[in-house]
Amino acid sequence: MRPTSKMIPLMVAGGIFTVIIGFVLVVLFISWFSNPPFGLGNASAQPIAFPHTVHVVDNNIQCEFCHRNVTKGDAATVPAVEQCLFCHKDISGRTSQAQTEIAKVQQYGSDEEPIDWERVHRLPDHVRFVHEAHIRYFTSDLDTEGASGQRYDINGNEVNRPYSIAETCSICHGDVGSMEEVQPKDGQSLKMGTCLDCHRDNNVPTDCTICHK
Repeated sequence: MRPTSKMIPLMVAGGIFTVIIGFVLVVLFISWFSNPPFGLGNASAQPIAFPHTVHVVDNNIQCEFCHRNVTKGDAATVPAVEQCLFCHKDISGRTSQAQTEIAKVQQYGSDEEPIDWERVHRLPDHVRFVHEAHIRYFTSDLDTEGASGQRYDINGNEVNRPYSIAETCSICHGDVGSMEEVQPKDGQSLKMGTCLDCHRDNNVPTDCTICHK
């Protein structure tokens, strides 16, 4: 049967609706199975190439030296340009690539402009994640009052000793200190089920208000 003039608009509308629904499903699929959200695996390029290997492995700089709020509050925070210039006001780097990147930092400082770093790890805006509480839990003694006596990391592995701050950070972020370029931890979803499993393993409350604003 050939379509009539009345059927054509309905067919067009149906086709448009199908395309929209298909697009929404694809976006949801990518968002759910990818990390970072809406990406295909890799984090965006940063405005300045920051090699954690040089700072952490070669110079033994601790996570909390730069991410100073990680032991005090909700967000770990990224250091201000002024903090980078504590060292790089005088240190210019040994290689031409390092010198080029450090010159960018110095230029940001001269212009009094913040460095617009690209976010690598992201949780939904309605989720509250307190870094200080997690750092305190895994770095405190196992017999600390209120602790369960047994602790497990996000993968269900038993933690049989107090972790260092760097080890605690690596539970969710991976071994950032050995990364030339920070990328999400392989296989780490950071989704609701992952958080709930870790809370249950450690006898931590799972009430909605614990994590949701």
